[in-house]
Amino acid sequence: MLKATFVRAAGERDRIYVTRSDGSEVSWSFPSYGDGLPHDLVHWVVESCCGLRNAFWGRVDAGADPAVVNSEANRAGGSDKYAGYGPDRQELDVAEALANAGWMRDGATEAEIRESLVTQCRSLGAPAPDLSPTQAERIRSTLRELSSRWRSLLPKGSLTVTFPDSEGRP
Repeated sequence: MLKATFVRAAGERDRIYVTRSDGSEVSWSFPSYGDGLPHDLVHWVVESCCGLRNAFWGRVDAGADPAVVNSEANRAGGSDKYAGYGPDRQELDVAEALANAGWMRDGATEAEIRESLVTQCRSLGAPAPDLSPTQAERIRSTLRELSSRWRSLLPKGSLTVTFPDSEGRP
């Protein structure tokens, strides 16, 4: 089981430290989203809640290094710039659409989130997942809980999750 620790420190870039299932380690930093959840943590929520095992976190567990892949993507550009994540990225694209669906946007309705999800999946050439109301509520409630915890981490603190987590809980 993969373990990821998200570290937040005032005035510094946020970091993620990962221990993969095989015991190997990887870490990367990213610009702070302030009180907003790190994008990769949102990925953990949607992938856990939707049972996506070959998306972002599954690929990290299998050996992908996001810092290296992103660096290569920035140099390569183009539609296949994320080739470093492997040839079949359909599940990764679905996870990306889920992570960007606007779950925490003030006043966002379930219908608006579903519409955003379908639109994003279509633009990525990926099938839109058929989320149950239970899955959608689990995503929202987990994101709300993690948002509260993330805001409380200043001036410095960390939050640790494991993957896979079939219950989608922090």
